[in-house]
Amino acid sequence: MIRSPVPPKTASEKVLARARRLIKSDILPGKPDREGVRALARVCFPESDIAEPRYLEWQYDQNPSGQAYELNTKDPTRITGHCAIIPLRYKIGAEVRMGSAAVNVMTHPDVRGRGIFIILHKEVFDLCQQGGNSFTFGFSNEFSHKNCLRHLGYQELGRFPLWILPFNLSLIVKMRRPPQSRLMRAAAWSANPFWHIYRAISSVRRRARSLAVERVDAFTEEFDRFWQNVEAGYTNILIRDRDYLDWRFIRHPTRKYTVFVARSARPDKTIRGYLVARMTEVEGVPCGMIVDILAAPTPEGNKAAAAMIAAFNAHARAQGAALGLCLMLRQHPVVQALRRNGYFICPKPFRPREFPILLHWNSPGPAPADLFDLNKWYLTMGDYDAV
Repeated sequence: MIRSPVPPKTASEKVLARARRLIKSDILPGKPDREGVRALARVCFPESDIAEPRYLEWQYDQNPSGQAYELNTKDPTRITGHCAIIPLRYKIGAEVRMGSAAVNVMTHPDVRGRGIFIILHKEVFDLCQQGGNSFTFGFSNEFSHKNCLRHLGYQELGRFPLWILPFNLSLIVKMRRPPQSRLMRAAAWSANPFWHIYRAISSVRRRARSLAVERVDAFTEEFDRFWQNVEAGYTNILIRDRDYLDWRFIRHPTRKYTVFVARSARPDKTIRGYLVARMTEVEGVPCGMIVDILAAPTPEGNKAAAAMIAAFNAHARAQGAALGLCLMLRQHPVVQALRRNGYFICPKPFRPREFPILLHWNSPGPAPADLFDLNKWYLTMGDYDAV
């Protein structure tokens, strides 16, 4: 009898097999031991609000797109690893598809290097496939990036540019210590006379008299109508309807967001765009972040975006922010509105970190043609789970 040769294992398969030998515990559902997950978060991310009791319930249980896929590894005394993927609804071309984002991936420092990160990811991807979840976004850091690409099947679509705008140059100059703050050095660098000339030229703009910008405290039914009016202008985009916006920004239990809305100044006051912002600190620098922004990809939409960004800038200055921050791909029309308001891409030596965009196809069949083309996507800082 002639036996067919066994195909050699790939490097990823070898790493996975080794990880399974090293992991002595079972892989368990995450929900029954949320307190153990929070205890792990206090070790891995001591400055994060993941360990707050309300946070995981909001993110994993109250998501309008469905229950999170979550798994743990555990030794006799503690949770040693955790990985979760939250389902999200996307418009992909003319279709609505269920996609997702990987969040809160943690390994206890005592057991790192044993492949827990890889094993949990693989197992959660299997759950996604069983649940009909087509793809998963991953926003890796410098420690996990290589493993995501080499062993987990993620593909890197590209990287977010970080757009910045110094609000208070005198404050920035005073705060140039500590020297390890890259953002502060970038802001101080921008204080040179050539930047003043650049901003004077690039910031020339006129307020659109046909628009009015206001702050709101809730996403009402009219936001569903706004989404229906603008969605056709985007090829691939997370569905930003009222249910999603309310869950993501209004019902967030631990973070405060400010919402700006641009309306037509005519009697109908139709929504032309919205902007979601957050005040926080990055490397000790008080910052105002443009977390999410959406307007129609038209000249009128660009005017609405510029007006909302100008209103946000004034608000952030009043709140004491030294810098404005935004993640936005260069090809998006919103970039024109950022430039009109004086934003520029942070030079690479000054960036606090890189912002890679990874995507994993969960299903056995072929992916849609444009899924892995970053030029077909509209993504913002709000697509990250941790902002």
